Amino acid sequence: MPRVKSEKSKKAKSSQGTNLITNSVKRLYNQSAPLLICEALLFGIAAIFMIIKPVAVLTALTFVIGVALVLFGLYRTIAGFIVSRDVGGGWFDVVFGLVNVVLGVLFCIYPVGSVVSLVYIFVLLFLFKSLRALIFSINMIRAKFGHYWFDLIMSIILIALAVFLLFYPVAGAVVMIYYLAITLLLYAAADLYMYIELLRLKKLV
Repeated sequence: MPRVKSEKSKKAKSSQGTNLITNSVKRLYNQSAPLLICEALLFGIAAIFMIIKPVAVLTALTFVIGVALVLFGLYRTIAGFIVSRDVGGGWFDVVFGLVNVVLGVLFCIYPVGSVVSLVYIFVLLFLFKSLRALIFSINMIRAKFGHYWFDLIMSIILIALAVFLLFYPVAGAVVMIYYLAITLLLYAAADLYMYIELLRLKKLV
């Protein structure tokens, strides 16, 4: 009789453990599945729209950046005035805020020119790093150390790409939009994969 009771208690405990696992998996599925599906659809639609209309997306993104700069500039300007009135400082915040407001207005009024200016800034930084890579590869050739021919070829390719973007900055901005679109598609694919795995786990339990 004691042995029968112990076996029944073990079965009861195992069934309770199974029920807990089943309930936790169902709860995880019910909470995560809708979110994963919505994210996958949102990312997928946004990525497709970016691929079809990259210039429109770029213009809208520039406008959003401009509005954000204006709001941030107004906040820093108001905060700077309050600090300067109470403590005697904060004029740097006022100037910095006004500069952000002006930049934000320019972004909203001249979106294409603002994007081109940003691309030029990034391209110049990219060209500087490419020239440093070229100098490094030349030093490696002199020392005959490492994969210097590969480093030399890569640095020349990077410099050629930077020069191309200097002459065609809009192309660089469009490529950036395509890069964001591919990234969103990858996120959408990851969400779909996680949803399928959750569905399989739910069926198993």
